[in-house]
Amino acid sequence: MMMFKLRGPSPRSTYVWTVAAPLLLLTYLASPAGALYATYGSPCYDVCSNPTNTTSSEIVCLDESYNSTEKGRSFQKCVSCELQSNYTDADTEISDFAWGLYNLRFAFDTCVYGYPEAVNTVSTPCLVACLGLSPAFEFELLNPTYNTLRTYCATGAFADNHIDTCSNCYNLTSTQGYLANFLEAMRYECHFPVPVDTAFPISPSEIFSEVQLPFYSTDLLNSTSHDPINYRLATLIGLPVMGFVICVCLFILSIIFCCQWRRRYVRRERASEQQRWKTLVAEHPWRGPAPSPQEMYPPGAYQQPQPQPQPQPPGHHQEASGFHFVDNDGRSQMVGYSKQQVKETTVAVQGELSPEEKGKGPEDFFPVQSDSKS
Repeated sequence: MMMFKLRGPSPRSTYVWTVAAPLLLLTYLASPAGALYATYGSPCYDVCSNPTNTTSSEIVCLDESYNSTEKGRSFQKCVSCELQSNYTDADTEISDFAWGLYNLRFAFDTCVYGYPEAVNTVSTPCLVACLGLSPAFEFELLNPTYNTLRTYCATGAFADNHIDTCSNCYNLTSTQGYLANFLEAMRYECHFPVPVDTAFPISPSEIFSEVQLPFYSTDLLNSTSHDPINYRLATLIGLPVMGFVICVCLFILSIIFCCQWRRRYVRRERASEQQRWKTLVAEHPWRGPAPSPQEMYPPGAYQQPQPQPQPQPPGHHQEASGFHFVDNDGRSQMVGYSKQQVKETTVAVQGELSPEEKGKGPEDFFPVQSDSKS
């Protein structure tokens, strides 16, 4: 019969367990609040490098650190993947973009307020400008669940006026402009909650940028106004068309205005003429019936009377036309006058003569005067 002798723990194994037990206990009790969370089973789970073992020491606070350090590049790569992913855990109903926004919130809280642990704290006056947001960021930060990921939106501290003050301050800095975009991304989620199984509408390249994000007043998922290409194309097409339509409308309105003005002017002139006519009639009424046009304007009214030749006695000398002038000596001269002797012929009228006229000749009626002088 074989007997087995039980041995106690060796001194070497006792030493190993003495050192390993506290480390295992600390690992078990370590809070995952400082980790870059990711949804288990999503494509971003491996990109975030086993996020259950990532602590808050993976947070960087300077803009240049996101491109120049390994920690910054890993953080940017992990969060960018989560924001662009539409994966949602069927059990927890937490989507990848929700963890991405949580990681942005955790980085902002760590860099600005040093909560829960200060990492590369930079002394800036923006801490005073962002004090109003501190209660909202610290609310349920260390207890991320489906029901608490967006509870900070309902706090009164997360107000637009506080966000504007803090965001504008960090946007003016030269080393921490990314934090302003982190804040704008969280504000958009509070104003327009993104449904599950949907990627976050703001591009990660715009969030990790020194160019400040605008204040979004419309839902980007239901509007294409945020697309710069479509907006530029619509502007290029719409402005000429709008200008042409405005010019045509102005031309038509000017024609209508001119026509109406002309009609009003003609009506005023007619009314003025009628008023003058009425006034004239009232001041000078007609006496008796109005004459006819033939009586007012007879046919011969505008005809000049023709001069009739006057009978001249026999032997009358008629002067022809001429003119008078006065010479240098003051004497009157006549030029162009001539004397013409007009011979008149008397024709006897055939008819009955009275007894006194019988036996008389023409000389009895027209005695001839002698020109001879004795």
